[in-house]
Amino acid sequence: MRYLPYWVSEPQGTIFCLVEAPTAETATEVHRDAHGLVADELFEVAEGK
Repeated sequence: MRYLPYWVSEPQGTIFCLVEAPTAETATEVHRDAHGLVADELFEVAEGK
């Protein structure tokens, strides 16, 4: 798993984390184990060219 940049919008109360993970479940479990916070939604993305 590899963590990439993250973005925070305090006015909107949102945080977006970009992470490479083998599965969405793996990304969720690592966040839960690290600090107890998990995403409300997960979005799969691909690099554009």
